[in-house]
Amino acid sequence: MGMRDAMEPTAMGMTAKGIRTCGVLLLAGLLLAGCSVGRINSRDFAQPGAALPAGATVAVLPFENLTNHPNAGQIAADLVSTELYGVGGVRMVEAGRVRNRLSEMKSADAGPAAASASQADAPLDAQAAGRALAADAVLAGSVSEYGYQHGLREEPVVGLNARLVRVSDGAVLWTSSQSEAGRGYFSRDSVNNVAQRVVTRMIDSLRPVVATAP
Repeated sequence: MGMRDAMEPTAMGMTAKGIRTCGVLLLAGLLLAGCSVGRINSRDFAQPGAALPAGATVAVLPFENLTNHPNAGQIAADLVSTELYGVGGVRMVEAGRVRNRLSEMKSADAGPAAASASQADAPLDAQAAGRALAADAVLAGSVSEYGYQHGLREEPVVGLNARLVRVSDGAVLWTSSQSEAGRGYFSRDSVNNVAQRVVTRMIDSLRPVVATAP
């Protein structure tokens, strides 16, 4: 009996220590899991009953670049165009034609006199651009974040805003604001991967606005 009584406190102590260890490991696992998931902000709005007819032609305009990355606007527009090709019921205006036509419009607006750099880079009116491209709707937007954020760790951050404008009357049929910060202490994310996920979510929210072909 004496030996048994002497062993019981030791066993109880080991059990309590094991429980504390498991608790610490569980908490660490939850913290690491939280760190491995990126921060996502997503807001989408669609005008009720504002579906585009099946077969509608959509032009994606170059996104306005509000970041320090020199090509963020064009990268975003190219990703959006690629993702939009997968939406049934939409016909796309070829990206090269969009760029050429918009360049012609800016040159015409500048007139014979040389335009300032700010005038040349000013965003075009979406409805006017859509008419020039003979499109039923245009998808225009801006890039608010595109690059790496420095803090406790370096993480990629992407933020996009977009709207779908019907050319016939200028009505905004859909808007979306998406942003995401990269994830993972152990798995390094790239800004391009984050941008692709942001664009995928954005276009997924657009699908209900476009009528599918019968």
